[in-house]
Amino acid sequence: MAFAAEVSTAEQMARPFMHHRVLFMEDPSTKASIAWTTADEVFESHRVYWDTTSRDGDLTKYANQTDKVHSHPYTLVEKDKENRIPKNIGHSVLLEGLEPATTYYFVVASGKYVSREFHFITAPDDDRPLKLLFGGDSRRGPQWPEVHEDRRKVNRMIAGLVEKHPEVVAFVHGGDYCAKAEWTFMTDWLSDLELTTTPEGRILPIIPARGNHDRQVVFEEIFHWPGRETNYYYATELSKKVALITLNTEMSHGGDQRDWLEKTLKHYREGDRRWLLASYHVPAWGSVKEFTQGASQRQHWVPLFEDHQVDLVLESDHHSLKRTLPIYREKHDPEKGIVYIGDGGLGVPQRDPDPKRWYLQAPGMTSKSHHVHLLSFTNEKITGEAIALDGSVLDRFEIRP
Repeated sequence: MAFAAEVSTAEQMARPFMHHRVLFMEDPSTKASIAWTTADEVFESHRVYWDTTSRDGDLTKYANQTDKVHSHPYTLVEKDKENRIPKNIGHSVLLEGLEPATTYYFVVASGKYVSREFHFITAPDDDRPLKLLFGGDSRRGPQWPEVHEDRRKVNRMIAGLVEKHPEVVAFVHGGDYCAKAEWTFMTDWLSDLELTTTPEGRILPIIPARGNHDRQVVFEEIFHWPGRETNYYYATELSKKVALITLNTEMSHGGDQRDWLEKTLKHYREGDRRWLLASYHVPAWGSVKEFTQGASQRQHWVPLFEDHQVDLVLESDHHSLKRTLPIYREKHDPEKGIVYIGDGGLGVPQRDPDPKRWYLQAPGMTSKSHHVHLLSFTNEKITGEAIALDGSVLDRFEIRP
């Protein structure tokens, strides 16, 4: 079966069956959403088959199956119609009652079309070491997204990292998937996402954040969680001792979201989580754009991060690479300070950062390069590496509890 990069964009959009992916949100040790896309055809049925043993696509042998599929046509705007983008239908199934730290093999079927066998691994519910991949900004400029080779290079690298590091639990995406969350762009993004699937068929589940380029409704259609209306701020329990809080910079940072954040941080700290992380799009401590851009995050969220001793914060949006020095009460504090990493390198054209900002001085850093962060969690420390397209390590750091 050809990977997305081996066919043209037009051919990808003409395929009747595509865009296979897995989504994690809450409780990824027992729940996962499987999603895919079909052409705008009448299919008599949609079904997912899954098992903890590979069945090589033999539908008669899978232990579990369901036809409780949520199907919805992707919204088309006038620009989509002008670009002759075909209508497509999204499908998703929520699997529940899964076993933690277990490989699940699955195929999806729509009418006569049956996928290859894929697999994913649920998150653990114990205290074993684990790893995450993190990055943001996989978009390109506003031009027609015919081929986004930089994004494809990053996605191929992600597949290689998953093969090299099988302990990776999920892919934390910091937002800005495309120039707009319209089907013209997002169908291409989903085809490119298939490049993150390993040759053996392992799909790395996505934990999504919403960015400023993701305000259109197709974002919600792609990252639909069956049976749940989401505002895209939520908590993900990655293990017994690791929790990730995803926030939404595209709505009020105060009010309900701030109240939820305070309550959630308190819950996890009282619950004795060793590692507590936050992820969102527009940074509080950016490397390129005006410092005032992060004022609201610094007002509403950063004091809560500090009061509840968040260990690491993941940011995007500025199209560069950065790691701040440890920050506490808007000063460098090696003992109490929080490190903020990221700024977006998943394929978007990179910008020149401002290395003169006080919080980017050593032991912090900033540079200009496409990259993915590999985060490794053990009892003793978090180890982070920013990995370039050629496999070199652009930055390495450690966080201790």
